[in-house]
Amino acid sequence: MKYFSYFFSFFVLLMFIALLGFIFYASIPGFAHYGIINILFTGDFDLKSNKVSIWLPLFITFLTSFFAILFATPIGIKTAIFLRYRLPDKYQKKLKVIVELLNNIPSVIFGLFAINSLGILVNFIFGNSTNYSILTASFMLSFMILPTIISLTYTSLKNIDISLLNSAIALGSTKTHAIYKICKNECRNSIVVCVIIAINRAIGETMAVSMILQSQSYNSTFNNGIWSIIVSRLRTLGSLISANMYGESSGPEFQGLLFVYGLLLFMFVILINLIISNLIKSKNKNVNRKFQKFSLLLSNFIYLIPMCIKSFCRKVRYTNKLNKEGKNRDIELKNKIAQISIYDLWKLFWEYFSVLIVFVFIAWILIDIFLNGFVGLFNNSTIFMYGKDTTCFALINTILLILISISISFPISLFVAISLSEYIKNAKVKKFLAFFIDSLGSTPSILFGMFGLLFFIQVLHLSSNGSTGRSFLAGILTIVIVILPIFIRLIQDSLEKVPYQVRLNSYALGLSKWETFVKIVLPEARLRIISSIILTIGRLLAETAPLYLTCGLSSSSSISLFSGNQTLTTRIYAQIYEPSVVKSFSIMYECAFITILLISLIFFIVYFAIPFWYEYKNSKDKSSLKYAINDNFAIKQSKQIQKRKLFFFKLLNNFYY
Repeated sequence: MKYFSYFFSFFVLLMFIALLGFIFYASIPGFAHYGIINILFTGDFDLKSNKVSIWLPLFITFLTSFFAILFATPIGIKTAIFLRYRLPDKYQKKLKVIVELLNNIPSVIFGLFAINSLGILVNFIFGNSTNYSILTASFMLSFMILPTIISLTYTSLKNIDISLLNSAIALGSTKTHAIYKICKNECRNSIVVCVIIAINRAIGETMAVSMILQSQSYNSTFNNGIWSIIVSRLRTLGSLISANMYGESSGPEFQGLLFVYGLLLFMFVILINLIISNLIKSKNKNVNRKFQKFSLLLSNFIYLIPMCIKSFCRKVRYTNKLNKEGKNRDIELKNKIAQISIYDLWKLFWEYFSVLIVFVFIAWILIDIFLNGFVGLFNNSTIFMYGKDTTCFALINTILLILISISISFPISLFVAISLSEYIKNAKVKKFLAFFIDSLGSTPSILFGMFGLLFFIQVLHLSSNGSTGRSFLAGILTIVIVILPIFIRLIQDSLEKVPYQVRLNSYALGLSKWETFVKIVLPEARLRIISSIILTIGRLLAETAPLYLTCGLSSSSSISLFSGNQTLTTRIYAQIYEPSVVKSFSIMYECAFITILLISLIFFIVYFAIPFWYEYKNSKDKSSLKYAINDNFAIKQSKQIQKRKLFFFKLLNNFYY
C-alpha cells in the first residue's frame, strides 16, 4: 500500500507537469507565427490583421470578474454571518445544503437562466438592451460564486472559538458588535482567501459566459467609452478560446495562439494559488515581512470599497455634537447606547437583505428550471426516444460517463489520499503535493479540454477519425483528470476525520499499519467515502467545457467509445447553434430539468439518506449494546441471588446439625 500510494501520488504530480508541458508545446506555433511582441506588447485585437493582443480579452475577463466580486462578496459574507450566528444548528445545516445545491448547478444551466430570465431583469433595470452583455454576465457570475464565498466564510467562522464571542458579550458588548469587531476580524485572512478563490472561479468560467458574450470587436468597442464596454458582448479570454477552437480560421497557427492564451491563463491560475497558499501561511510568525506587507495590501484592496462605505456611514450616523458642546456624561452615554443600537439595526438589516437575495435567487432559478423543464417534457420532448440527437441518448451517455470515470478515478484518488493522510509525514513534501493537487483543482476546465484534445486525440489518436475526430473515450479520460483533485481531497478529509488515537490504540495492540487501515480506519470512514463518491458525481455532472472540446457537440447514432457523443450538459450548449429558437429552448430546459433532478437526488442521498442510515445503525448498535448490558446485568444478578441462597441453605444446614 505504501509504494502504491507513493506511485499514484507521483502520477498526479506527473499529470500536472504533463498538462503544463503539452499546453506549452502546443503554444509554440502560435508564438512563432504571431510573435511575442504582437501577443504581449501591443494593445490591438483584430484576427484578420494578425493583431492578437491578449490584454483586451484579459481586461474583459477582469472587468466581468470584478463586477461579480463587487456584488457577491458583501452579500456572501453577510449571509455566512447570518447562518453562523443568527440561526440554530439544525437550521444552519439545512440552509447550507441549499447553498451547496446552488454551488453544484452546471454552468450551462446558469447561462440558460441568464439569457432567458436574468437578462430580462437586468435589461429592465439598466435598459440599453443589456440582455446579452457584460453586465448580465457579471450578475450571473456573482450568483455562481456566491455559494463559494458563503461556504468558505461560514467554515472560517465555524472554526473560531465561540468563547471569543461569549467573552465580548460578557464584557458588555452587543452580539452584533462582537461578531463584526472580533469574530469577523479574527478570520479576516481566511475571508480574503475565500474571495481570491471566488475570483479564480469567476476568471476560469467559460461555458456560461460564452452563451452570453459572443462579440470580438474589441477595438471599435473600446473607442466608444466605458459604458459601451459594459453593455457590449465582448468575450472573456476563456470564452474566446472555446468559441474559436473549432472556428473557420482554426489552422495550426491559430490553434497555437489559442494555446498561448490558455498557457497564460494557466500561469495566472498558478500565481493565484501561490498567493492563496502564502496567505494561509501568513499566520505563521516566520513569514517574510515583505510578503506580510503584500498580503496586507491585498487585503486592504479587497476591503477598499466596503471600508469607504463603512467610514462614510459612520460619519453620517456617529457624529457626536454633544462631546463638542461639553454636555454631561450621562447624556453622552445615552448617545453612545443609541449609536450602538443603530449600528446593530444597520448590520441586521443588511444580513436579512443578503439572505433574502440569496434564497430568492435560488428559488427563482429552481422554479424557472422546473416549470420550463416540465413544459419541455411535453413539448418537442425526446426523453422517451432512443436514437441520434435525443435527450434519452444523452442521458445514457451521461450515465456511462459517470460509471466509467468513477471506476477509473476512485482507486487513484484513494491511494493518493492514503499517502497524504497515512504515509507522508514530511510536512514540506505534503504541502508541496497538496499545492499541486489544489492547483490542478482550480485550473479552468477549458484548459483540461484543451489538454484532452491535444493529448488523447491529436497525439494518441483515440478517435475513429484520427486526429481530427472526436472521442467519447477521450472525454472520459479528460473528465477523470478534472475530478481527481476534488476526489482526492474529499477522500483525504474522510480518512483524516477518523481520530488518530484510534490508530495509536491499534498499533499498541500489535496491528500493523496495513491491518489498522483495512480493519479499522477504512470501515470507520466507509460512509464518508461513499458520500465523497456521490459528491464527485455531482461535480462530474456539472462539467461541460472538457466534454465540448473532446466529445464534440454532435451525437452519433450508437454508443461508441471512439466517436463523439452528447451528454446532458453538452446537449444544452449545442442548442445555441440551432436555427429554431423555440425548439432549442424546449430541449435546453428539458435537459436542465433532468440534470437538476439528478443533482437533487445526489444531495438527498448524501445529506439525508446516508446520515439517517448512519444514525439508525448507531442507534441499533447502541440498543443491542444496551440489551447486552441488561442481559449481562441480569445474569450477574441471578448468580448473586443463587450465591445468597446457597449461603443461606449452608447456614441453616450447619445450624440444624
